[in-house]
Amino acid sequence: MRFEYIKQKRWIRLLFFAFCAVVFLLAAFVIAHRDSFTTGIWFPTSTNSDEVIYNRQLVGVLKVGSPQGYFGYNESHAAIGTFSTWGPLVIWLYAVPGFLFGAGYNTMFWCNLFFAVLAWVVLAGRMNRKQQLAFAAVLLCLWIPLRQIFTATSEPLHFFLLACVVSCSLAAAKGSKKGEVAAVLACALDTMIRPYGVILFLFPIVCGWKNPKCGRRVAGMAALAVAATVLSLWSMNQLSAPYGEQSLDFAIFEKAAHLDILGAISYFFEKLHSACKILYNDYIRPTKWGGTEQYIADVTHGFLRVLALTAVTIGLCIYDIVKKRPIHCKLCGVVCALTVLFAILVLYDPVQLRRYAAFMCMILLMASAAENGAIVVACVPLALLLIYPSGFAHSDGLPAYDAAMDAQLQQVTTVLEESQAQFNQENATAWDYTLTFGYGDVYYGYLYAVPAGMGIEFDWNTYIADPEETIYSRYAMVNHGTDAEARLLADGWQEVISTEDLIVYERPDTQ
Repeated sequence: MRFEYIKQKRWIRLLFFAFCAVVFLLAAFVIAHRDSFTTGIWFPTSTNSDEVIYNRQLVGVLKVGSPQGYFGYNESHAAIGTFSTWGPLVIWLYAVPGFLFGAGYNTMFWCNLFFAVLAWVVLAGRMNRKQQLAFAAVLLCLWIPLRQIFTATSEPLHFFLLACVVSCSLAAAKGSKKGEVAAVLACALDTMIRPYGVILFLFPIVCGWKNPKCGRRVAGMAALAVAATVLSLWSMNQLSAPYGEQSLDFAIFEKAAHLDILGAISYFFEKLHSACKILYNDYIRPTKWGGTEQYIADVTHGFLRVLALTAVTIGLCIYDIVKKRPIHCKLCGVVCALTVLFAILVLYDPVQLRRYAAFMCMILLMASAAENGAIVVACVPLALLLIYPSGFAHSDGLPAYDAAMDAQLQQVTTVLEESQAQFNQENATAWDYTLTFGYGDVYYGYLYAVPAGMGIEFDWNTYIADPEETIYSRYAMVNHGTDAEARLLADGWQEVISTEDLIVYERPDTQ
């Protein structure tokens, strides 16, 4: 089939782009995780503790409509509803493809591959063959975004929304009203999931600046950005469970609110200098050429990739200025990426670069690849990143099947389902469908045994062991001979099931 024919048929083009995305992801998977073809992918053995919380909430939505028990930390929960820290919107969005794949241990993983393919299809509509090949090559060089696609966390959803923002903003720049609406909608969705997504509104605002009646459109976008941010903050406070200790530093905004502008600026640079020292002394210098803890290496690699791609994108802007070609999208990408970077260093903690570096890289890469073909120039310097010891050759691998663990999961699931069916559910509260978990004593992969619809309190083992703390959950999962178990026994909790690696107890006042 000739490429010209593919270009003429829209539905064939979409299928062709999807096929290219599947081939690329399969190639990346084979390079980094070829052993998984023989061992199988099974997320109860994953090293990421967030994945089980995503999965159990998604399974609850798919099977019973919404989690019946609370999801939270140290017996906390949302003021409204039962969802965890990330709120209900992200789980509802995952439920859309989730109905196609069914409710299982790997549902989030398959949904992430689905969102990754969609992101490629959406972005490819704005790129020629040269740009698509360059996009794939640079993405492979960066690797960090690809690694997050092969997980069960929510990053690929943000990549998909980001692809919609970039692609549709470029369509809006050419006068497409549908493209403008789609870009703004994607910005609003990402903002409602994570408040910092509001910076993505910069793309449709800048790209649509020259359109007729741009003033009214920009005002409307700005109003929607404010509304989405307010709704996101409300959701964080009302629809989401608290996430442990609050680590954000809002001192800069407090100084600015009191009109201490010089003080705010001074504080910003003090925090930035301090964060850079921590970043260098605690992460970059120890990493060097390997031989350190994985999370330290991940922070270093993420930071270096963001810096490298930022420099390349700025270079592409200069190159395109000389060639008198548009740079609006790339400038938006640089501003958005640097805003997130400075926010992490000044307001948050450098260690968070381990998680958010992929998002910043994708902003820069998508903006550069979609605007014009000059991204090909970026392949050469970014290919040097593969020399640094953090590429796919050093991947941790995907979680593999464990028969002994699976047997225990099935036992716990069966017993909990039977226990849930026995009590009077007409007078039950959300706590009656909730299990507290002794984090630090029991491997969190066993939480996949919690039946669909039940909630999970991700509590520290020291919290459960403290007799001064009240445990509201109906069930508790702890380990043999631990302080947490001793506290439960002292309070009269009754054993429900005991396996080699855990014991589940039931609160005494529910017998």
